[in-house]
Amino acid sequence: MWLNGAAGAGKSAIAQSIAEFCYAQGHILASFFFGRSDPSRNNAKSLFATIAYQVALVIPRMREKIVAMVEYDPLIFTRSLSTQFTSLIVEPLQELIESGYWSNPSSPRLILIDGLDECLDREVQCSILDIILKGIHEFHLPFIFLVASRPEHDLSRKFTSTAMNSILTRLLLDHSYLPNEDIERFLRDRFEEIKEAHPFRQSIPSPWRTDTVIKSLIHKSSGQFIYASTVIKYVDSSRHKPPNRLEVILNLRPPARDLPFAELDALYTHILSSVEEIELVLDVISFFLEHSDAETDGIEKILSLDSGDVKMLFCDLGSLITIEPHFRMEHASMSDFLLDKTRSKNLYIDLSLKRVEHLHKCFKFLRCTLYYF
Repeated sequence: MWLNGAAGAGKSAIAQSIAEFCYAQGHILASFFFGRSDPSRNNAKSLFATIAYQVALVIPRMREKIVAMVEYDPLIFTRSLSTQFTSLIVEPLQELIESGYWSNPSSPRLILIDGLDECLDREVQCSILDIILKGIHEFHLPFIFLVASRPEHDLSRKFTSTAMNSILTRLLLDHSYLPNEDIERFLRDRFEEIKEAHPFRQSIPSPWRTDTVIKSLIHKSSGQFIYASTVIKYVDSSRHKPPNRLEVILNLRPPARDLPFAELDALYTHILSSVEEIELVLDVISFFLEHSDAETDGIEKILSLDSGDVKMLFCDLGSLITIEPHFRMEHASMSDFLLDKTRSKNLYIDLSLKRVEHLHKCFKFLRCTLYYF
């Protein structure tokens, strides 16, 4: 199963909840959570070793076989991922599989891999999926692999391949699951907790927040939990007065030291920085920020691009921006990030400067068009 959704949609939180629930029920066999900021979890070097270790804990009779594999080849952890998978997981489990151990529906069979897109090597991301495919098709592993990730270009292509079709279930975290209702419930509950339990709760007026503030925060969230979660973490700081922190969020007060959206900014920066022609991408985004109804083919002509170039430029930004059928930022707060130099730094878009540049390019395009006719 591929659990996917836009950046900050709450995939990891859901994966964590599933892991905890299945652990309590005795259904989980192993799990691995990638994390781009953790050197031990932003690569796949320890992926299959970690899974094998957890298998040995869940099924004690497998320890001896897995240990024997390591003793036979002490350098196994330096081998290719495919070799590690076969030696540490497939071969030790083969006898148990053939004996019918997993014919019992209550046997632990879930292997959960979260944040596959946060493995920094894109080729390795796809290699992991190829290895899992081989495990299911060739070795007939009786496991359920739950993979959570953003719908990045390479992963989307791999998950929509012919080899995947017969064995894959997709779960897209989109607006059909009514995320705004969950976000509103989350915000109201957490604001109430802050009002009742915060060390400086005496500074909170009654009534503290209005429905207008809640609606504004829901709009900025754009159905993605990361914005609402970031707001609450900032407002709930035990060393500050919550009303003052909320005013910073609402741009009614300048931040003192720590920036309120540091976590969100890091996510935007990470994804945008992975784009090859970022200056051109930012130029296209600035067009849409100025003219939300602009057509991509018109922008391509004005910027002297070939047909289809905009779609290609944005192929690695699918978790933040949708191009077809119309341009749409998955996060309403992303424009705030791009238009604030203190937050976006080298990704900053100066709209006043871009207006002048776009005007020059439009006149140049018109001159060329008139000259042609």
